Amino acid sequence: MKFDDLSLVPGNRLQLQFKKTPDSRENSFLVGYRSGRSILITTPEISNGSPRSTKVGEQLNVRLFSSKTNSAAAFTTQVSHVSVVPFPHLHLSYPQKVDTDEVRKAARVATNLKTVVEVEGEPIGATIVDLSTSGCRVESDQPLGQPGETINLLTYIQVADTSRRFPLPAEIKNQQEENGIYKYGMAFSGMSEEITLILHAYVYYQLYR
Repeated sequence: MKFDDLSLVPGNRLQLQFKKTPDSRENSFLVGYRSGRSILITTPEISNGSPRSTKVGEQLNVRLFSSKTNSAAAFTTQVSHVSVVPFPHLHLSYPQKVDTDEVRKAARVATNLKTVVEVEGEPIGATIVDLSTSGCRVESDQPLGQPGETINLLTYIQVADTSRRFPLPAEIKNQQEENGIYKYGMAFSGMSEEITLILHAYVYYQLYR
Protein backbone atom coordinates (compact mmCIF):
# COMPACT_ATOMS: atom_id res chain seq x y z
CA MET A 1 0.00 0.00 0.00
CA LYS A 2 1.13 3.58 -0.65
CA PHE A 3 1.28 6.20 2.08
CA ASP A 4 -1.26 8.37 0.23
CA ASP A 5 -3.82 5.53 0.38
CA LEU A 6 -4.02 5.89 4.18
CA SER A 7 -5.73 9.30 3.79
CA LEU A 8 -4.18 10.65 6.97
CA VAL A 9 -4.93 14.14 8.25
CA PRO A 10 -2.97 16.58 10.42
CA GLY A 11 -3.14 15.53 14.04
CA ASN A 12 -3.04 11.78 13.39
CA ARG A 13 -1.07 10.14 16.17
CA LEU A 14 2.16 8.35 15.26
CA GLN A 15 4.38 6.00 17.21
CA LEU A 16 8.10 6.23 16.47
CA GLN A 17 10.76 3.61 17.10
CA PHE A 18 14.24 4.94 16.39
CA LYS A 19 16.84 2.34 15.38
CA LYS A 20 19.27 3.80 17.94
CA THR A 21 16.77 3.19 20.77
CA PRO A 22 14.77 0.11 19.64
CA ASP A 23 13.23 -0.51 23.06
CA SER A 24 11.61 2.91 23.18
CA ARG A 25 8.32 3.92 21.54
CA GLU A 26 7.89 7.68 21.22
CA ASN A 27 4.75 9.65 20.40
CA SER A 28 4.45 12.14 17.58
CA PHE A 29 1.74 13.75 15.46
CA LEU A 30 1.39 14.23 11.74
CA VAL A 31 1.64 17.86 10.64
CA GLY A 32 1.30 17.22 6.93
CA TYR A 33 2.95 15.70 3.89
CA ARG A 34 3.72 16.32 0.24
CA SER A 35 3.08 13.24 -1.84
CA GLY A 36 6.29 11.57 -2.97
CA ARG A 37 8.51 14.14 -1.27
CA SER A 38 8.37 14.40 2.51
CA ILE A 39 6.33 13.74 5.66
CA LEU A 40 6.28 16.46 8.33
CA ILE A 41 5.80 15.39 11.97
CA THR A 42 6.24 16.88 15.43
CA THR A 43 9.47 16.06 17.22
CA PRO A 44 8.88 13.70 20.16
CA GLU A 45 9.39 15.18 23.60
CA ILE A 46 11.54 13.77 26.38
CA SER A 47 10.47 13.64 30.03
CA ASN A 48 11.10 17.35 30.75
CA GLY A 49 9.06 18.47 27.75
CA SER A 50 12.05 19.33 25.56
CA PRO A 51 12.28 17.92 22.03
CA ARG A 52 14.42 14.80 21.71
CA SER A 53 17.85 15.22 20.17
CA THR A 54 17.53 13.97 16.60
CA LYS A 55 20.00 14.00 13.72
CA VAL A 56 19.54 13.94 9.97
CA GLY A 57 19.97 10.41 8.67
CA GLU A 58 18.58 8.62 11.74
CA GLN A 59 16.49 5.62 10.75
CA LEU A 60 13.20 4.79 12.40
CA ASN A 61 10.04 2.73 12.17
CA VAL A 62 6.71 4.56 12.18
CA ARG A 63 3.45 2.94 13.31
CA LEU A 64 -0.03 4.43 13.08
CA PHE A 65 -3.72 3.67 12.69
CA SER A 66 -5.68 4.52 9.53
CA SER A 67 -9.42 4.88 10.11
CA LYS A 68 -10.09 4.84 6.36
CA THR A 69 -8.56 1.40 5.89
CA ASN A 70 -9.35 0.22 9.46
CA SER A 71 -5.80 -1.00 9.69
CA ALA A 72 -2.58 -0.70 11.62
CA ALA A 73 0.15 0.62 9.33
CA ALA A 74 3.92 0.69 9.58
CA PHE A 75 6.83 1.84 7.46
CA THR A 76 10.57 2.42 7.71
CA THR A 77 12.04 5.82 6.93
CA GLN A 78 14.78 8.23 7.97
CA VAL A 79 15.04 11.82 9.16
CA SER A 80 15.81 14.13 6.24
CA HIS A 81 15.58 17.49 8.03
CA VAL A 82 15.41 18.77 11.62
CA SER A 83 13.99 22.16 12.63
CA VAL A 84 12.87 23.96 15.77
CA VAL A 85 11.18 26.94 14.04
CA PRO A 86 8.32 27.75 14.44
CA PHE A 87 8.08 24.57 16.56
CA PRO A 88 10.22 21.42 16.85
CA HIS A 89 9.48 19.24 13.84
CA LEU A 90 11.05 16.63 11.60
CA HIS A 91 10.92 15.89 7.91
CA LEU A 92 10.89 12.18 7.08
CA SER A 93 11.80 10.61 3.77
CA TYR A 94 8.71 9.52 1.86
CA PRO A 95 8.29 5.73 2.20
CA GLN A 96 8.27 3.54 -0.89
CA LYS A 97 5.69 1.24 0.67
CA VAL A 98 3.56 0.88 3.77
CA ASP A 99 2.70 -2.43 5.45
CA THR A 100 -0.83 -2.74 6.83
CA ASP A 101 -2.69 -5.18 9.02
CA GLU A 102 -6.47 -4.88 9.38
CA VAL A 103 -7.69 -4.52 12.95
CA ARG A 104 -10.28 -7.28 13.29
CA LYS A 105 -13.45 -6.65 15.24
CA ALA A 106 -12.68 -9.73 17.31
CA ALA A 107 -9.26 -8.46 18.39
CA ARG A 108 -9.48 -7.87 22.14
CA VAL A 109 -7.16 -6.18 24.58
CA ALA A 110 -7.05 -6.60 28.34
CA THR A 111 -7.87 -3.34 30.11
CA ASN A 112 -8.59 -1.87 33.50
CA LEU A 113 -10.76 1.06 32.43
CA LYS A 114 -12.91 2.57 35.14
CA THR A 115 -16.42 3.37 33.97
CA VAL A 116 -19.68 4.65 35.40
CA VAL A 117 -23.17 3.39 34.55
CA GLU A 118 -26.34 5.21 35.54
CA VAL A 119 -28.91 2.75 36.85
CA GLU A 120 -32.30 4.16 37.89
CA GLY A 121 -30.72 7.59 38.27
CA GLU A 122 -27.85 6.37 40.44
CA PRO A 123 -24.22 6.21 39.21
CA ILE A 124 -22.63 2.79 39.67
CA GLY A 125 -18.94 2.14 39.28
CA ALA A 126 -17.68 -0.69 37.07
CA THR A 127 -14.54 -1.82 35.27
CA ILE A 128 -14.03 -2.68 31.60
CA VAL A 129 -11.74 -5.70 31.82
CA ASP A 130 -11.36 -6.33 28.10
CA LEU A 131 -12.19 -4.32 25.03
CA SER A 132 -12.53 -4.68 21.27
CA THR A 133 -13.83 -2.36 18.55
CA SER A 134 -17.20 -4.10 18.69
CA GLY A 135 -17.77 -4.74 22.39
CA CYS A 136 -16.37 -5.25 25.87
CA ARG A 137 -16.56 -7.26 29.08
CA VAL A 138 -17.56 -5.35 32.21
CA GLU A 139 -17.45 -6.30 35.89
CA SER A 140 -19.14 -4.62 38.84
CA ASP A 141 -20.07 -5.43 42.43
CA GLN A 142 -23.60 -4.21 41.67
CA PRO A 143 -26.10 -5.23 38.96
CA LEU A 144 -26.10 -2.98 35.88
CA GLY A 145 -29.03 -4.35 33.89
CA GLN A 146 -30.48 -7.31 32.08
CA PRO A 147 -29.62 -8.90 28.72
CA GLY A 148 -31.24 -6.90 25.91
CA GLU A 149 -30.96 -3.58 27.72
CA THR A 150 -28.73 -0.79 26.38
CA ILE A 151 -26.66 1.22 28.84
CA ASN A 152 -24.12 4.03 28.60
CA LEU A 153 -20.61 3.33 29.83
CA LEU A 154 -19.07 6.70 30.79
CA THR A 155 -15.42 5.82 30.35
CA TYR A 156 -12.12 7.67 30.45
CA ILE A 157 -9.95 6.86 27.43
CA GLN A 158 -6.45 8.12 26.80
CA VAL A 159 -6.41 10.39 23.74
CA ALA A 160 -2.99 11.73 22.79
CA ASP A 161 -1.56 12.92 26.12
CA THR A 162 -4.85 13.57 27.90
CA SER A 163 -7.61 11.42 29.35
CA ARG A 164 -11.13 12.26 28.15
CA ARG A 165 -14.47 10.79 29.17
CA PHE A 166 -16.63 9.27 26.46
CA PRO A 167 -20.08 7.65 26.51
CA LEU A 168 -19.92 4.14 25.07
CA PRO A 169 -23.47 2.91 24.37
CA ALA A 170 -23.59 -0.87 24.71
CA GLU A 171 -26.21 -3.60 24.69
CA ILE A 172 -25.97 -6.25 27.40
CA LYS A 173 -25.63 -9.61 25.64
CA ASN A 174 -25.07 -11.89 28.61
CA GLN A 175 -24.73 -11.73 32.37
CA GLN A 176 -23.43 -13.93 35.13
CA GLU A 177 -22.76 -13.52 38.84
CA GLU A 178 -19.76 -15.10 40.52
CA ASN A 179 -18.68 -14.56 44.14
CA GLY A 180 -20.62 -11.32 44.35
CA ILE A 181 -19.21 -9.92 41.10
CA TYR A 182 -21.57 -9.26 38.19
CA LYS A 183 -19.98 -9.97 34.80
CA TYR A 184 -21.41 -8.70 31.53
CA GLY A 185 -20.66 -9.29 27.87
CA MET A 186 -21.62 -6.20 25.88
CA ALA A 187 -21.84 -5.15 22.23
CA PHE A 188 -21.42 -1.50 21.22
CA SER A 189 -24.24 0.13 19.26
CA GLY A 190 -25.08 3.60 18.04
CA MET A 191 -21.67 5.18 18.66
CA SER A 192 -20.80 8.46 16.94
CA GLU A 193 -18.14 8.47 14.24
CA GLU A 194 -15.77 10.40 16.53
CA ILE A 195 -16.01 7.85 19.32
CA THR A 196 -15.72 4.95 16.86
CA LEU A 197 -12.45 6.34 15.51
CA ILE A 198 -11.09 6.96 19.00
CA LEU A 199 -12.02 3.44 20.07
CA HIS A 200 -10.31 1.91 17.02
CA ALA A 201 -7.18 3.95 17.66
CA TYR A 202 -7.13 3.01 21.36
CA VAL A 203 -7.49 -0.71 20.65
CA TYR A 204 -4.79 -0.51 17.98
CA TYR A 205 -2.28 1.19 20.28
CA GLN A 206 -2.93 -1.33 23.02
CA LEU A 207 -2.39 -4.18 20.55
CA TYR A 208 0.80 -2.85 18.99
CA ARG A 209 2.48 -0.72 21.63
